Amino acid sequence: MSPRQRRLISDFKKMKEEFSNHPYVSFEYEGEDLPPEKYFVKIKNIKGLKLTDNAKEDKKELEIIREHKFEIYLHSDYPRLKPQCNILTEIFHPNFRMATPNDICIGDYWASGETLVDIIYQIGDMISYQSYNVTSPLNGIAAKWAKENIALFPIDNTNLRQGEIEISLVEKTVT
Repeated sequence: MSPRQRRLISDFKKMKEEFSNHPYVSFEYEGEDLPPEKYFVKIKNIKGLKLTDNAKEDKKELEIIREHKFEIYLHSDYPRLKPQCNILTEIFHPNFRMATPNDICIGDYWASGETLVDIIYQIGDMISYQSYNVTSPLNGIAAKWAKENIALFPIDNTNLRQGEIEISLVEKTVT
């Protein structure tokens, strides 16, 4: 079995474990062959933004949306190279291209140790503006708007990661 095949199997198992009963994230996959190479992911009840037309005033407005769909394709060079991620629903964000091929920038640098689960959480954080990059955007208009409206972020504080423990440092005095 090739290293790529082992990785695809590992990603598929982790996807099932992590998202089987997840309150916000669900997924489907393409084809009947397992492990899959293409996943369709839905994130629901997490605020994101989309640009809409206001016909009355002939201008653009931002609207909050709560359902987001994207696909992740694990091409033949994965995991050596990052997977191809494309948004399937409208979104207004510096790191999502809304023109063909509707790709998502999941980072300028890729480490093959990043899992498919990590990527999905990263995209979820991007949707809610918990994470964004305006220095190398795919949507220049959204990047300009984000720079000018930083006080609005994040637009949703939901932690998508289930079961993560918050660790804090407290100083105790000894008496």
